[in-house]
Amino acid sequence: MTIPEETAPPPGLRFDPVYYFREAFRILRWDDAAVRRASRDDNSLLYGFLILALAPAFPLGVLTLRIISLGRPVPWTFIAIQYVFILIFSFIWIVLQIGLAHVLAKAFFGAKGSYAALLRAFLLGQLYQWLAVVPIVGGLLSGIAGIAVLMLVFEEVDGIERMKAFGLAAGIGVVFWILSVWITMSRMHPIR
Repeated sequence: MTIPEETAPPPGLRFDPVYYFREAFRILRWDDAAVRRASRDDNSLLYGFLILALAPAFPLGVLTLRIISLGRPVPWTFIAIQYVFILIFSFIWIVLQIGLAHVLAKAFFGAKGSYAALLRAFLLGQLYQWLAVVPIVGGLLSGIAGIAVLMLVFEEVDGIERMKAFGLAAGIGVVFWILSVWITMSRMHPIR
């Protein structure tokens, strides 16, 4: 069901972080209308990127506090480089993930949405990444929430049936998880 505010033209560039944080939280709570609004709003890209930018800041902040509590000097250059690397890698990862899923959705499920609309909605929905700070199960919660948000975005923006959107999101999520584990493990070298 479409409500009148969804058919209004998208707003121009505006500074309203509280509104966009609420919209991101609504997406995390599976609010269909919030996904549709985000998919039409160019501001969602900017605010989604800001939400994404805060995600790696949490664990790096905890690492910094741990180093300080041990009385050691903080390697600020290393932390800054890690932050920038993680942020750029995460953004590229999302762009590739949405791109591959969108191509598959068009090829197999007759998807009707645009890549830009999917990217806007999914990027604003990155609030789920903040779950990674939950001890022990944070990574798992974040992964499951990411698949759920991806499914919702494909269902609402591309017009795919829920089970097909779930299969697509779960398949893409698992493939990208395996790739991330492989990339992480290939960077590690045994100590000799």
